[in-house]
Amino acid sequence: MKEKTAEKTSLEIVRFINVPTDRVYDAWTDPAQLRQWFGPENVRTRKFTADVRVGGNYRWDLTSPEGEEMSAFGEYKELVPGKKIVFTWQWDNDEAWENRTSVVTIELVESRGGTELRLKHEQLPSEESRDRHNEGWNSLLDNLEQFLVQGLSVRSHGV
Repeated sequence: MKEKTAEKTSLEIVRFINVPTDRVYDAWTDPAQLRQWFGPENVRTRKFTADVRVGGNYRWDLTSPEGEEMSAFGEYKELVPGKKIVFTWQWDNDEAWENRTSVVTIELVESRGGTELRLKHEQLPSEESRDRHNEGWNSLLDNLEQFLVQGLSVRSHGV
């Protein structure tokens, strides 16, 4: 029974991004780059701080499309350069998240001259939360891909 519940409150997204894995990894682990692309469409980042090291913390203060101010935060648990990033994920001031911490795993694999990105978000508080996060992560990955592809085209033109 527990496995079924875990499946229902987890999500996994696989995305191919046509840039090298080290560029994708850097976009996830360089705070200056994170600030440029992190977040779904229509969400405004008020502040993003990240101490990207095992045991380091991040905090993302945002305003939702409805104008609600929210904060997500967590701790980096595992960093394998060019391959894997694991961090906890929690929302501030949300009843559903009281005493609950979820885990996000980003795995990067070289594939066809680019990167296969696998994002797994586990231990979400409900199926509804899973569905909202699935939508948010997909939009965020769209932003990441756009950021990386634009960055490459700018670089290739020597600008």
